[in-house]
Amino acid sequence: MKTYVVLSLCLGLTLATALQAGERPEPLPDQKDQVSKLMAPCPAGLERFLPGDYYFCAATRHYWSGAFGAARESLKDAAAWASKPAQYALGIMYFNGDRTEKNRPLGLAWLALAAERHDPVYEPAFISAFKSVSPDELAQANVYWTELKAKYADAVAGPRAERRFDREYRQILWLANFGGGIFIDGVTAPSGTDPSIGGGVQSGLSFTHYLREQKEEFFYGYSEHVTVGDMQLVPISDVVRRTQKSSPDHPVGE
Repeated sequence: MKTYVVLSLCLGLTLATALQAGERPEPLPDQKDQVSKLMAPCPAGLERFLPGDYYFCAATRHYWSGAFGAARESLKDAAAWASKPAQYALGIMYFNGDRTEKNRPLGLAWLALAAERHDPVYEPAFISAFKSVSPDELAQANVYWTELKAKYADAVAGPRAERRFDREYRQILWLANFGGGIFIDGVTAPSGTDPSIGGGVQSGLSFTHYLREQKEEFFYGYSEHVTVGDMQLVPISDVVRRTQKSSPDHPVGE
């Protein structure tokens, strides 16, 4: 949910000040307020509806606390629930060796997954990384990518996340139809306030509307994930060529 800026965790991957492994990152002056907000506890009720957002939030808190191993594990949890920001962050981490051992092929594989929906935030990074790897690195990336797709690709993680959301949403909708109030820890808000701040009881009708908005945002582009067919195993180079057709502003050959 938008309480968490989509690339909040990735702020730390572009810090101007170099850090030693295990050292807690320090935000740049213009990032301090944002990072302070990101360190707030993650709303427990969020995991019930959008676990991808919840675990990305947890990864963000771990990262800015200096717990980089825990951050990576939370990112993988989020990625398994179709979180493209999490897949992107893992790609950047591994490709550049940011707070983890550098593994460019693995990073490229994660970036390929992040770019499935042709999001302009993530797609250019994937194409740029693809153009910079060696043939041997590309071959290894294809191996990683094939393995990762079985759990993290939209064809698998997307339906899993949708089923989870829809199951919980139906329960809330049932309550809303009877005019009841809703309380979800850290997600619902006091009357008259922004639901994103969390808090108290909210009308069922307004909360179901809020949930639909959050689902649409989280799954943005999911219905258009046509880079490859469901579970069709093709080389990453084919993904780039198909991506090029859908993104003329980022030609591979440049």
